[in-house]
Amino acid sequence: MKQPEKALVAACGGYCGGCPDYLAYINNDEKLKKKLAKEFSKQFNMDIKPEDVGCLGCHGPIRKPWCASCSIQQCTEKKGILTCAFCDEFPCEKLEKYYEKNEYGDKSRAHILRQKEIGLEKWLEEIKKESQDTRDA
Repeated sequence: MKQPEKALVAACGGYCGGCPDYLAYINNDEKLKKKLAKEFSKQFNMDIKPEDVGCLGCHGPIRKPWCASCSIQQCTEKKGILTCAFCDEFPCEKLEKYYEKNEYGDKSRAHILRQKEIGLEKWLEEIKKESQDTRDA
């Protein structure tokens, strides 16, 4: 798998290529950056400015202060795996709690189950096509 594609696979199973933080950054969408800065400031109890918003994926080169609070990302890095789909302890209580409190939890759960079912490369092909079809609609 190419490095840019790997960066867009979130530890929790999500697809970073469809994440508003990623899209705001690559599209230089100032309106979305302002909206996300307000949401992130509240969510992470930090003063986040629009120019602070920007991400190139969970495994990408940009690390923001709020990334440090992601226990799922920390866990996969510690175990040397890309996503929880490849963890011997999957599913675990930490991941289930994350899914319950995260607004994208159900979607991430479905993604990670699909990754386990068909493998990461095929899942990535599917999700990129699905994302493209959504943008084209």
